Amino acid sequence: MAIADEETMDEQDKGHLTYQESKVFHAEPHLCSVYDNGKRRMVTFEVYGLDTQDMLHRQYTYQEFDGLFRFNAELMNPNRKEGRYHWVIERLEIAQVGNERKVRLAAEVTKEVPELPIYETTRKIPTGRMDLKERQRLREQMDMLNIKREEKIRAKKNVSKQKFLEHIFFLQEEAKRKEKEQEASISIEREKQWQYQLQMDAEEEEAGAKDAHLSRARRVAADNKDQAHEEKEEEDLRQLRIRWFAADKEKVRLIAEARARKEKDIAAQAQAKKEAKAAAKVTQTKREAAWGGRDKRVQAKIDAQVKKALNLIPELKRIANLLVERNAEYLQDWNDSRWPVFEAQLERMRKREQERQDEGEAVKKYHESRSIPQPIKTKGKKHGKAKGHAKKEKHGKKDEKPEGEDAKDAKDPVKETERIVDGIEAKMREQMAEVKRRQEVDQKREDKIVEKAEKTKKDELKRISDYKQKVQALEAKKRGAANERALILKTKQEERLKAQERQKEEDDRLRNVRTRHVVAWEQKQMEWLQAH
Repeated sequence: MAIADEETMDEQDKGHLTYQESKVFHAEPHLCSVYDNGKRRMVTFEVYGLDTQDMLHRQYTYQEFDGLFRFNAELMNPNRKEGRYHWVIERLEIAQVGNERKVRLAAEVTKEVPELPIYETTRKIPTGRMDLKERQRLREQMDMLNIKREEKIRAKKNVSKQKFLEHIFFLQEEAKRKEKEQEASISIEREKQWQYQLQMDAEEEEAGAKDAHLSRARRVAADNKDQAHEEKEEEDLRQLRIRWFAADKEKVRLIAEARARKEKDIAAQAQAKKEAKAAAKVTQTKREAAWGGRDKRVQAKIDAQVKKALNLIPELKRIANLLVERNAEYLQDWNDSRWPVFEAQLERMRKREQERQDEGEAVKKYHESRSIPQPIKTKGKKHGKAKGHAKKEKHGKKDEKPEGEDAKDAKDPVKETERIVDGIEAKMREQMAEVKRRQEVDQKREDKIVEKAEKTKKDELKRISDYKQKVQALEAKKRGAANERALILKTKQEERLKAQERQKEEDDRLRNVRTRHVVAWEQKQMEWLQAH
């Protein structure tokens, strides 16, 4: 591992030591220690070389460490810590990664077999009572252990820093060496580029002279060719004028024939129009005669229908009068038949009203008989008046007693009162039943109203959802059509651009072919000039 990593691991709190084994890596014995830090939830494997005194580390979080045994039924239990540590140490190996040595976990058990370390078993442990000197000697030894440990750690850090500085100096020297080599190669490359540029300039000058000579010859050939083209164009124009003159003569002849043919057609159309006008006049005369006959027949039918309707008027009046008389007779019979029913109903209504009044009076009497009498004031000036009022009330009650009651009812007022109370109770029960029935009907009506409102709301939401889906479908269709049109336009544009590129390539090809032909022709001309 890197030096910085080692220093970081030394400074870290790895936790307490929980397990140790020894294992041989590359013919060197190593001590494998396992540290468990419960606060950071980390497990650290430390490999210490007993010969080189190098320390390598590999850390796992609790979750990563448990993940190593998720398919191992025996070590899946986290309480089997020693078995887990032994399983990992069996698969630890030291590999060279670049310039560093690292500890990694192999897929299978390595050839080296770990062993438990042999601890000192003959150390004498002091027992019993110790004197002050012995206790002081032990305390000094314990202090020296910490001091020695710190000195070893400090020495190891110094060695690590020294190695790190040597490595840094080596890298600096290597960088300077590479920079010098790079500068040397750059200077050589610049010299090559300069020589190549000079060579290219010379070749360009030679090519320019050759091109100038060829351009002069090309101009001479082009002038000759232009002169031949001009002569050919003049001949073509002369032939074109001759063809135009012949075409003009033919056109004049065709125009004259067309005008004569048109005049002939106009005369034929005028004659046909006159004949059509005469035929139309004869046809109109016949049509008017037919219209007159049809109007007479229609008028005769209308007169016959009017006469028939006038003859039916007296009969219709007689039927209407007969219906009125029969309706009056029916109403009279109906009134005679239902009047007794109405009379009986009115009698029952009067009887029920009388019963209601009697019942009210009976209830009033019942309450008066059950009420507590008012105490009579016997002291004071108003004593005589109170006696007079009491006598009057007594006489009044005697007078109010109904004369038409039976002797039996008058003798037994308790039964009469119970009868009245039973009637009132029955009536109250009927009223309560009617109120309950009406409440149930109202509740059913409210439930139906709520159900209808829910159904209406559901239907409205469904209609809105259907409308939204329809609108979205239309918008999607429009977008699809727009995208399709855009795709078509884009495809057409791409095809047009490809066609332009193909045309450009074809023009370039033709231009190159023409240039090669011109160069070949000029070369032949130069050869001919050199031969003569």
